[in-house]
Amino acid sequence: MCAFGSPDRQFEDLLYDGISAVKSGNKRAAQSLLNRAIMIKPVDARPYLWLSATTDNPDEQREYLEKAVALDPYNVQARRGLALLTGKIDKSRMMLEGAGVAAGERPGDVQAQARSFKCPQCGGRMAYTVASGLLRCEYCGYQQAPTLVDNSPTPIADRAEQVLDFVMPTEAGHRWAEAQQHVTCEHCGAISLLPPGQKATQCAYCGSNQLVESPELGELMDPQVIAVMRIDEKDAYKRVRDWLGRGFLAPDDLLAVARELRLRPAYYSCWTFDGTLEVRWNCEVAEGSGNSKRWMPVSGIHMQFFNDVLVPGVKALTMRELIGIEPFSLIDVEEFAPEYLAGWPAMIYDRSLSDASLVAREKVLKQLRPQLTYLIEVGREKRNLNLGASSWSGMTFKHVLLPVWIGTYHYQGKEYHLLVNGQSGKVGGYKPRDPVKMWFTIGITLAFFVFLFILYWIWEQGGGGIFPP
Repeated sequence: MCAFGSPDRQFEDLLYDGISAVKSGNKRAAQSLLNRAIMIKPVDARPYLWLSATTDNPDEQREYLEKAVALDPYNVQARRGLALLTGKIDKSRMMLEGAGVAAGERPGDVQAQARSFKCPQCGGRMAYTVASGLLRCEYCGYQQAPTLVDNSPTPIADRAEQVLDFVMPTEAGHRWAEAQQHVTCEHCGAISLLPPGQKATQCAYCGSNQLVESPELGELMDPQVIAVMRIDEKDAYKRVRDWLGRGFLAPDDLLAVARELRLRPAYYSCWTFDGTLEVRWNCEVAEGSGNSKRWMPVSGIHMQFFNDVLVPGVKALTMRELIGIEPFSLIDVEEFAPEYLAGWPAMIYDRSLSDASLVAREKVLKQLRPQLTYLIEVGREKRNLNLGASSWSGMTFKHVLLPVWIGTYHYQGKEYHLLVNGQSGKVGGYKPRDPVKMWFTIGITLAFFVFLFILYWIWEQGGGGIFPP
């Protein structure tokens, strides 16, 4: 360790030596080195974080970690250590650093009870019906309500939020998914979960019949909430027909060709994220006017709160497709219960929580960038705006199941997808365009601009008026 140099250099040397002593098991030397570092820089959280590893006393550990969090609320390691100490994270479910859960692996023997919903009168299969919101027997017509218990006055959409930093390092059990049938589409790779006893002949996403039994999946995370299907099949087809027939550029025979379309319903795994973003920015602002105008450099930090940033958990469902049928009402949701999926397939996520959080951050930054011009240095002329380092804090998430109808149709040898928001009925997707109508529109537009140009030329030749004086 270097005994000379600036206080910052001495602090870093003491901290480095203290950490090395902790890792080598010399706790007494570590305590001495870390406490000396604190004397030089008492407002740094790192020595307190490592001091918590020099004692086996839970009260002392908690005191050190609470001090570290108080000095640096964004210190993920300190917050995670405190959560472990206070029981907010189950130590038995912690993943080893750098470890993952591979398909087919199960940490320990798990007995998953398959649950099918049978009619108490005739023993037939019961399915959830959109119109009534009840479970209905497919044979005798007997109906009953899902057995849900939710007496809390706080909306489930708020209670279901989970702290990202606390959940990321854990292995989240998913007993419900283990009881379902796993079917993988060989065409698009999407994984469907089917209730026991239910058979599927087509992939719910792409419509392919190339379905194979899935291998065992690693532990998955339970959905916390579900946006219940509100659009039944008849209503979905009506909205699709209206959408296909709308728009001047749509081919006239599109409705007739698309009659082969078959809509497939499913619940899709998605992630939502809340949190706070602090982003550094710099730009140039104008001072003065006319010949005396000067451009002066300015910089600052902008804080942005974001709520319910939606990311598809199924990679086959692209962000563009999801945006096309947004918004979903993420307040109008129910606490997840398997009864809601009786008779309905679910598409399980293949985009991990960590990957989804990165996509959410990119989405927030992409939306913020054009807005920032109007949010900073209000009323001043700006140029050369750049975003710098950003920090994220207080991030929470939900795993939500969203209802979607998806259809595939062919037009002139090309395949097109369309989607229906199962909650609001909004239709989105891709439509072919009539080339004749496109060229006609382009021609009319060009003719209009030529006409304007001729009028302007006549006006110029007439000295400011169409008719000369």
